[in-house]
Amino acid sequence: MEDQLLVLYFEDELAVAQLVMESLGHQGFRFCHFSKYPEQGLDAIRQQCQSKVALVILDINMPGKSGYEICELLKDGFLTDNVPVLFTSGLMDNEDIMKAFAAGADDYLIKPVRLNELAIKITKLIEQKQQQFDAIEQSTTAMKIAFDAMKNSSELGAILRFHEEVHQVNDFALLADLSFSALRNFDLESTIVFLLDDQPAYYRDDLQKSQLEFESMLAARAKGRLFSWKKYSFFSYDLFTVLIRNMPIDDEERYGILKDQICLLLNGIDARCRSILIAQSELEKQQRIASVNKILANLVMEIEQGNVNLSEKFERIIADMETNIIAEITQFSLLENEEARLLSVVKDSMSAATALFEDSIATEKQRKQVIDVLLAKLN
Repeated sequence: MEDQLLVLYFEDELAVAQLVMESLGHQGFRFCHFSKYPEQGLDAIRQQCQSKVALVILDINMPGKSGYEICELLKDGFLTDNVPVLFTSGLMDNEDIMKAFAAGADDYLIKPVRLNELAIKITKLIEQKQQQFDAIEQSTTAMKIAFDAMKNSSELGAILRFHEEVHQVNDFALLADLSFSALRNFDLESTIVFLLDDQPAYYRDDLQKSQLEFESMLAARAKGRLFSWKKYSFFSYDLFTVLIRNMPIDDEERYGILKDQICLLLNGIDARCRSILIAQSELEKQQRIASVNKILANLVMEIEQGNVNLSEKFERIIADMETNIIAEITQFSLLENEEARLLSVVKDSMSAATALFEDSIATEKQRKQVIDVLLAKLN
C-alpha cells in the first residue's frame, strides 16, 4: 500500500467513484475519496489523507462547494506545487473549461470518462508535474549558486525582478519586450528569435528588421549553445536564440561575468517559453475536444428528436387505420367483398408504417456512421 500513489478524489456520484477506484486500484493507485467538501475543511482532508497526495481528481458539480472552489482551497492551504489537479465534468463549454484552468487545473476530462484514458492521463500528469518541479528545483539551485556569486553585484536586482515578472507574461511578443528591458540594465543591445511550430518569430529591441541578422541567428544554432563572433554573441536554446550585438570583447573579466548573467536570464526565458507552449497546447486541445463533443451532443439530440417525431407519425398512422376500420364496419355487414375492402385499408396503413420504419432505420444507420467517425477522431 505504501508503494501505491495516493489520489485525492472528489466525486459525488458514488457508483462512478466506486468504478474508478476499483479499476485504478489495480494499476498502482489508492484513493482518499470525498463525496463533498468536508465541513471540517482541510483539517478533515489532512486527517483522512495521512500520506503525500500524488494527484487530485475533482468533479465540478459537487454538493455545497463546487470543484472550482475546492481546487482554490486545496491550492491555498494543502497541495504542494508538484501535485497536479485533473478536473472531470460533463460540462464542455469553453467557458467552463477555462474556468477550471483559472482555478488551478492542470488538465480537464469530459464525462463520461473512459477508465483506460483516465489511467494514462493521471500517470502522465504525475510524471510531467514532477519533471517540471525537478526542473524548477534545478533552476532554483543554479540561481542560488549564481546569486551567491553575484550578491555584491548591483545587477542582481535586475535579474531578480526579471525572474519575478517573467511568470506574468503569456505571449511571446511580451516575453521579448520583457527580455529586452532586462538586458538593457546591462547596457546590452539584443535580438531574439522564437522557434515556434508554424514559423520563427523575430523581435529586435530597436524595432528594426534585418534579414541577414535573422538568417545568421538561425545558422548560429548549428554552432552550439554559445557562439561568438567579434562583438556578436549568439545564445541558442531549444525554443529560441538570443543575439547580443555589443558584447564587451575588450574587457575579458566583464565579458565572462556577462555571459554568466545572460545565461541566468535566458534560463528564465526558456522555462517561460515551455510554459506558454504547454498552456497554448492544452487550450487548443480542450477547444477541439469541446467542439467535437458539441457536435456529438447535437447529433444525439437530433436522433432523439427524430425518434420522437417517428413515434408521433406512427401513432397517427395507427389511429387513422383504426378510424377507417370503424368507418367501414359501420357501413357494411362484412360480406366477402366488404371484408376484402377492410383488409385493403389495414394493408395500406401497415405498408405506410413499414415504409416509415425502413426510412428511419436507414437514417439512423447513416447518423451512427457519422458519430462513429467523429468518436474515432476524438479518441
